[in-house]
This record gives sequence, C-alpha cells and structure tokens, in this order.
Amino acid sequence: MKYVSGPYFEPDFDPLLYRFGTPGVVVDNETREDCTLVKVDSVNRDGVLLEMVQLLTDLDLVISKSYISSDGGWLMDVFHVTDQMGRKLTDPSLPEFIQRALVPCQRPGGNGPSPRFTTCLGNVVGPGGPDVSDCAALEFTVHDRPGLLSSITQVLADNGCHVASGQAWTHSGRAAGVLYVTTAGGGAAAEAAAPAPSRWEHIEGLVDAVMGAREKLTGERHWVSMSAPVEGRVHTERRLHQLMHDDRDYESGPAATPVDEEHFSMGDKAATTARLARRVETRVSIESWEERGYAVVKMTSRDRPKLLFDTVCALTDMHYVVFHATVGSQGPLAIQVHRLYAASLSTATPS
Repeated sequence: MKYVSGPYFEPDFDPLLYRFGTPGVVVDNETREDCTLVKVDSVNRDGVLLEMVQLLTDLDLVISKSYISSDGGWLMDVFHVTDQMGRKLTDPSLPEFIQRALVPCQRPGGNGPSPRFTTCLGNVVGPGGPDVSDCAALEFTVHDRPGLLSSITQVLADNGCHVASGQAWTHSGRAAGVLYVTTAGGGAAAEAAAPAPSRWEHIEGLVDAVMGAREKLTGERHWVSMSAPVEGRVHTERRLHQLMHDDRDYESGPAATPVDEEHFSMGDKAATTARLARRVETRVSIESWEERGYAVVKMTSRDRPKLLFDTVCALTDMHYVVFHATVGSQGPLAIQVHRLYAASLSTATPS
C-alpha cells in the first residue's frame, strides 16, 4: 500500500485569522455623564475610517468629539456620541451590530443575513445604508434650476417608473442627485419580464434630452447615467460626494478663509465662542511638513450633523489618508485638526 502525506491544516486556523481581522468595539457609558464613548480598534485597511464614520452617521448618532489615531497597521478611534435626542446609547445589540457591519466579509463558511439595526428615529439600517439592490439608479449632475427634479420625475413617471428613494444636493449653482427607481409593476419581478438594459438606456436618453435642452442654449455642462439593479451599491451620500467632486463644484465658489491660530489655543474659549457664534465662517489652513511626509489641515466651521462624514469623504475623494485627527466643538463652532498624507505616497504611517 502506498501512503501519501500532505501538509496538515489546523481546523481552527481560519476562525483565528477571522478574529485577528475583526474590529474590536467597546461602548462605554461609564466614563462620561453626557455622552457614550464608542471605541473601535481595527486593522488599518483602506477606507476603514470612512466606513466607521459613515456607519455612525447612518445610525442617526451625533458625534460631538472624536480622536483618531493609527500606528503601523492598526487604527484606534474614539467617538463621543449621543442619539438625536441627546441621550446615551443603551441598546445592548449596538456593539455587535457595529462590529459585524465593519467586517468586510462574513465569517468563513457563513452566509448569514446582513445585520440590521433600528435607530432612535425608527430607521432600519445595515452595512452601506438602506438596501436598494433591487432598484435601478439614476445619477446626474447639472446646473441647478427651478423645476429640475419635477422634470426628471415626470420623465420617469411617463415611462412607468416609480422613485423608491433618492437624494439631491446643490452647491455653488450645481446640482447632483441619485434616484433609486423601480418599474410600476414592482421591483425585480417586473425587471425579469422586460429587456432591462435597453429600457434603462432609453430612459437615460430621455432624461439627458430634458437636461440638455437648456444646456445647449447656455453652454452649461451636464451628465446623466442610469444603471440596472445591482448588489453592493455605493452608499448614497458617499456617491453624492463623488459626483460633486467629479463635477468640480468647488471651482464655482469662493476660496475658504485661512484659519486664525487663536481658535486652537487654550485661552479664553468662552469669549472666542461667543464672538464666533454671531458669525461662524468656514476657515481652512494647511501646514505642510514635507520632512515628515504629511500635512496638517485645520478647519473651523459651523457645527452641524454629518460634518465629520462630509470632511472624511472630501479628503478621501482628494486621495488623502487621515492617520491622526482630533475633532471637537465649542458651542456653534466645530474645530477639526487632521494629519494626513497622500494615498499614492505610501501605505505606511508617517513618522
């Protein structure tokens, strides 16, 4: 009898690797009386910071402060959060939901359902936001004008389509939108009975013609795209950031005012806050540390929901990686300090 030997694989090895890559999540309600601390430590892979901030935003949480730090291949973030009513987080299932939502793939061999969570406002969310995988997506950028959405939705309605959900943003005279569309018959079943690709291309052409009617006279640019239903769509607000960035809407507005260094001192904060409360302007300052391989970006602006998410999206779209950051607020004033480097330079953390 011939014996054949081969390498031995420990059965518990794959689950062990999974645990090494799984983010650690701690929800601390003891340290602070006014908020909950959400502490996340994770492998520092591409885009993980954006995923964390995006997830907390989708959960309808208010981030009042955050501390972001990375060292080598590891990332440690601390977020001071409350719900929309200013209350601490008490749902015992929240840590597990955050942990599962941040894992890029399910446990080896497991194909269980994606985690879902109901927020304080009653919204049901999962990884990447609401599930729109059974919807076609109409995306556009165009010069903003009255009646824009009305004309677009009229085209969709005339062609037997229903807008399931969507968002549109405007800035500096430009508009970007993402509309999730189903057929009047209802989603995937109706799609199977129709030549979907040609149908969506036809509707895209009609919407493009409606937008182009004005642009041909004024010379203003526009862009339209309609794609069939697909799994794993980009988060809606993340996609809107990408559309606005690609449209270069920032070229239409005034340059940001440089930051006054006194906003970052530990001096008379009360007087500074009271003065800025009367008129809060967005101020940006960039300090380059070429010898250390990174830059320091300081920002002051009016505090508002989703500010950190918008900031991280903007930096990501410009291909920068944040490796240290502190974010806080003083009354109506939000203060952010980000240390970052160009993503194309290196995957290692600067010194």
